[in-house]
Amino acid sequence: MLYTFAILLPPAPDARPLGITGKPIQYLQCDRLIAAIEPDIDIEALKLLPEQSLMQVIIQHDRLICELFDERTLLPLRFGTAFVSISALETYLQEEGERLLASLDRLDGYAEFLITGSAIAPKAEAATNLKGKDYLLAKRSQYLQQEQWRSQLQQEVLDYRQTITDSLNPELYKPEFQHVETQGSEDVRVYALLPRSQVEYLQVALRSWEEQHSHWQISWSNALPPYHFLD
Repeated sequence: MLYTFAILLPPAPDARPLGITGKPIQYLQCDRLIAAIEPDIDIEALKLLPEQSLMQVIIQHDRLICELFDERTLLPLRFGTAFVSISALETYLQEEGERLLASLDRLDGYAEFLITGSAIAPKAEAATNLKGKDYLLAKRSQYLQQEQWRSQLQQEVLDYRQTITDSLNPELYKPEFQHVETQGSEDVRVYALLPRSQVEYLQVALRSWEEQHSHWQISWSNALPPYHFLD
């Protein structure tokens, strides 16, 4: 099987990072597209690896894609993507060529960033010394305050995203966002597709927002391949 990591535009990179078996990867060009590949991979054998070994292979897959992405725009492929032959891969690149080229053009100069935020909730007044009706009223008040707090946070997340959008020239840049549901946690996780050249400027522009909303603790990941923004 031809294990396939990513789709790129020509020319092929000079670098040939080590693949999941420790051998340098190869590049296959078909028309206006290049696939980063590693031949002779037994996909079924990968599925049977112990969990710890499988995680190491997945990490190697992501590391290699990130290494290539540091040098140029690419379309990252899911872990385990493989083709039965060179002919099958070439057929895929030919049949999907226009869509893949359009995606590469749309993502040129952009990277994905994971923005994580956690908000420090205001302290609620204890209702332990109250009884009867007073206790019920206090609990109801606490519930309403918590709901108001959650509503405030949701609006502030939208405001933060809008501040990012407003800080960019709309004629040049089109940011995209994906909100991640975090079950059992009030932390906020948002994937943002942003122009790499503008990220330092954006982070400076956002400082005033963060100073005005000091109950938020916000962190940004390094630039990542656009896993969550593929067509």
